[in-house]
Amino acid sequence: MNHGAIRDQSNLRSQVSAWFRELGFEQVGFSKSIERITTHHMDRTLVYKLRKRADHDTFYKESTGGSLIVFEVTTDSGACTHDGYCPLLLFGIWEKKLRFKADAGTLFKYRAEGHAIEKKFLDFVAAL
Repeated sequence: MNHGAIRDQSNLRSQVSAWFRELGFEQVGFSKSIERITTHHMDRTLVYKLRKRADHDTFYKESTGGSLIVFEVTTDSGACTHDGYCPLLLFGIWEKKLRFKADAGTLFKYRAEGHAIEKKFLDFVAAL
């Protein structure tokens, strides 16, 4: 067993966590396999379901219109990979993950914001 690699993975994980916290993200502390995140917009309550992924840390941030920007990050083997998306719950039952998009348009500003944050994150990871 290579203890140096474990230490490096732990260090990488803490650096990634600190980076997201600096940008106002919260880390999901899953108590079960699904965590519900509630936001509010224009006197409406919005509920999102985030699913726990093995070996991933999940970070989220509330964005325009009560929407969420989510990053699921893993630091296995000393490498950092991620999935970034904006969750959508249609009709209260159908879960959809919208990918970030640079030119998302006015109604989907949060997807453009996610895209900008993702670019910064990739620069951060490349500099490690």
